[in-house]
Amino acid sequence: MSRRGLVILHLDGVSHALLERAVAAGAMPFVAKLLAEEGYQAQPYRCGVPSTTPFAQAGILYGDSSNIPSYRWWDKELGAVIGFGAGGTFELVAERYFKGRRPLTTGGACIAALYRAGADDRFGPAYTEHHEQHPDRRVIVPFLTNPVVVYHWLRHAGRAGFGILARYAGARLARRRASQAYVFADLFHECVVHHLTRFATRQAMAEGLPVIYSCFYTFDEAAHAFGPGDEWARRILRYLDSTVRWVAQARLDNPDVRYELVVLSDHGQVECEPFNANDGRTLGELVAEWLPDQEVTEHRGGRHPASSEPPAGKVAITYSGGLAHVYFTDLPGRLELAEIERRFPSLVARVAGLDRVDCVLVKDGEVGRLLTGEKSFPLGPEAREFLSRLDEPGVLTAQLQRLNSFPNSGDLVVFGRYRDGRQVNFENQVGGHGSAGGEQLHPFLLTKREWGLDASAVRSAEGLYPVLNSLLERLASPGISSSG
Repeated sequence: MSRRGLVILHLDGVSHALLERAVAAGAMPFVAKLLAEEGYQAQPYRCGVPSTTPFAQAGILYGDSSNIPSYRWWDKELGAVIGFGAGGTFELVAERYFKGRRPLTTGGACIAALYRAGADDRFGPAYTEHHEQHPDRRVIVPFLTNPVVVYHWLRHAGRAGFGILARYAGARLARRRASQAYVFADLFHECVVHHLTRFATRQAMAEGLPVIYSCFYTFDEAAHAFGPGDEWARRILRYLDSTVRWVAQARLDNPDVRYELVVLSDHGQVECEPFNANDGRTLGELVAEWLPDQEVTEHRGGRHPASSEPPAGKVAITYSGGLAHVYFTDLPGRLELAEIERRFPSLVARVAGLDRVDCVLVKDGEVGRLLTGEKSFPLGPEAREFLSRLDEPGVLTAQLQRLNSFPNSGDLVVFGRYRDGRQVNFENQVGGHGSAGGEQLHPFLLTKREWGLDASAVRSAEGLYPVLNSLLERLASPGISSSG
């Protein structure tokens, strides 16, 4: 009798609502088949705040997203920016995280994820220890020596590469917003990384590994470049659907393992407008104007020297989509509101009063405090009315209280304005996430109904960890039904 295995496909940036719209529009026919013929259901869950991949993926893979306040942040203890992606520095602090946690993918494969998660990394982050043979090599060499795979790769990569560049050129000519940096990220992910990840997933299935977690980022990159509602981003959904089908077709290829399939996302996307759209000034430029004796550095941004030498202090601002963290880097720990007001009078009120800002979150006693242009209230029942337009206020209050408890959160945590489905974004992105409001907070979990998995009570992505672990335990027992 063959044993059971589990393949989890992570479709980055696809909200539950977007998945439903894509299925209804016929853009994801294989997912529609899973729902209609194989007994699957797509459940929404809440990823939590910050609505970013590092936070959500840590929760899914380890059941612990503590002290990951955004995509990038300033570590006061180390005196450096910690971030992911190109030039990522998480390896500098990785040993502090996930101690005593058993990764979801122990004994399996974790492919193209931000964290190795105790598994065969295949195509993973640079900060983990490597195998005797470089993990990328074990994927790339077989990939490039398989003529059928190479043919399909070159055929798709050529069409996709031309299509992305044509879409970007068309946007420029029509004076529609398009983010050049993310256009090239989209090229890289769709034309290279996506294909390698698909191949590595089938490779791991052929080897019979018990659990495989594979990440596909191309929709998120396309949505950053052109917006989640753009025609090109919608086309990516059909491509993702073909990838789900391609992996699903391999479920019975290994006679020793019968694989079950789960598909999920980590957060959604919303349409964005840039923080500096009105007057061309960034948050860092405004802070430098208000604190002229401070040296202000924006991470993904500029550097603004102080009016005096040496500067009276240093400020670091890290941007992650619709969220900005402001740090007084030469002052230890997170400052209480009273201390910020004493040292930098009126700064918090000025930031909170910007029409491009929804609110500022600060440390203030046990629960923290929210400040808007008109009000200041404890982060509790008093915030309910204000938060109700972003999400269910009781849930969001708890999420913000947790974010405010992280030692690595900024001395000021600044939320870009969210109105009518559009978010003010601190980065050069047409679509984004990372903050609170709308579809960015509501990803999906696609599983078989008969498994009885319930995501309705998941208030943060780490709540998926026990749900998926329970499925793995059931797959290890002889009672669960096999794949269709």
